[in-house]
Amino acid sequence: MKVLLTGATGYIGSAVTDHLAAAGHQVVALTRGAEQQPGWGWHAQLVGDTADPASLAGAVTPDIEAVIHLAPPSGDAAVDTAVIEALAAPLRGTGRPFVYTSGVWVLGATGGAQEVDEQATVNPIDIVGYRPRIEERVLAEAAEGVRAVVVRPGIVYGRGGGIPAILVDRARLQGAPEYYGDQGVRWPTVHVDDLAELFVAAVERAQAGTLWHGVGEPAVAVRDLARAAGRAAGVLAAPHAVPVEQAAEVFGPLFAEALALDQSVSGAAARTALGWQPSQPRAVADLESGSYRPVEVFGAPDGPGTDAEVAAIRRLVAEVEHAQQNELVDRFLSVFRRQDPVWTTGHGKRLSGFEEIASFTRKVLPGAAAESTAVYDVERVLFLRPDVAAVNVRQQPVQHDGTRITDRPEGRPFYLLVKEDGTWRIGAAQNTIVAD
Repeated sequence: MKVLLTGATGYIGSAVTDHLAAAGHQVVALTRGAEQQPGWGWHAQLVGDTADPASLAGAVTPDIEAVIHLAPPSGDAAVDTAVIEALAAPLRGTGRPFVYTSGVWVLGATGGAQEVDEQATVNPIDIVGYRPRIEERVLAEAAEGVRAVVVRPGIVYGRGGGIPAILVDRARLQGAPEYYGDQGVRWPTVHVDDLAELFVAAVERAQAGTLWHGVGEPAVAVRDLARAAGRAAGVLAAPHAVPVEQAAEVFGPLFAEALALDQSVSGAAARTALGWQPSQPRAVADLESGSYRPVEVFGAPDGPGTDAEVAAIRRLVAEVEHAQQNELVDRFLSVFRRQDPVWTTGHGKRLSGFEEIASFTRKVLPGAAAESTAVYDVERVLFLRPDVAAVNVRQQPVQHDGTRITDRPEGRPFYLLVKEDGTWRIGAAQNTIVAD
């Protein structure tokens, strides 16, 4: 399809462009300026501004086979209604899709209800007060022969952006991770690339007059997100709650209310009916050891292939951390290759061969995390060959609440990884204690 895309230069729009193009569609980007912007993967570029509905006249030409409206609302219900009219009217009677982007904030606080679905009654918070009326206006186009669809994303994360990036910036600025409102606040979340796949599914397969929740995880504790954001910012401290009134001084009262909104929202319907399969790392994992914490990479070309390999290496190191923190002997041993691995401990003990490493681990790992543990962060990856990588890791001792233990030295593990049968494993490792 040739798809007209508003908001094409935005955070979500760039991901949707990538996934539409990968699915074989041609993206026609609606941009405010006429200056050409190469490198976006667009088929064509049109000038128009969703803050000025009159500028959209003629944007939906007869060759446009679908419209995805991603541009943010203007804040004026009349303007946004006029935009819907301008974009949807040329599609009437054609059966072509018009996909509108709303959001789960229209549901308001879900209270004791768990994983509310698309049938739930809306109760919008003030920042999206009129958005349900726009949803209704879009869905009404189904009666006019438009395949009208509404997508409500959860809190979008991934690619180092979205609202979680605010948590990272605030942790770095304040020297401690923070979250807003009550300790029990939860956010429904979705990775931006998973969300982009939902938009592709919606434009290809969603029926007229349907509404879908774009939610990968129904209810993620924001306290856990804050702790992970602190990790991404290099701030190892327990997260603390910021009252909504205090947050309003930084973000304004409307956005502060949204940040403190407790929700549990289901995205199951899209999985069942549209075949949508979220596959990206979960929100906490992506904050802790994903796109919000960049890694220096050497010896490999830029591109998605290298990105995937670095992500796999980070998952291996995260598995080392998880096994160590939870004293899981077998899971720790699973990260080593079976053929002649070598491990030198932080105290200089050299272990040669899998059986020697296994024997030592079974003796020392149980009980090792009783009082404290450590976090492991990949800092540099050098690809010596496509299947061999040298990895620098920072190991920091922490309390069980994630607070840095300042009177204990860090470690600097060095891993030589080998990729065997599609899986990275440790072939050799040395952990060096950093002296003061």
